[in-house]
Amino acid sequence: MTGTVIALRGGPTGQPEPNQACIDMLESWLEMARSGELIGVALAGNCFDGCARYGLAGTVGGYSMIGALEIARAELVNVARGEA
Repeated sequence: MTGTVIALRGGPTGQPEPNQACIDMLESWLEMARSGELIGVALAGNCFDGCARYGLAGTVGGYSMIGALEIARAELVNVARGEA
């Protein structure tokens, strides 16, 4: 059988699977936090079921952080458009 799997009741159609690139990025950032280099984060994540999550922690704010988030947003838009 081939084709798209569609949930009968609208729930997730797959099971969570670890993504090594995601794990590597988070471990790198966790090491920066443990060393004191990173003192605040604004995170956004895509879940296996198509939902997204976000969170803020630590010392956040400031124009440099907003600028970094704008660059990340622009890259995400490019990914969504299939341009990256």
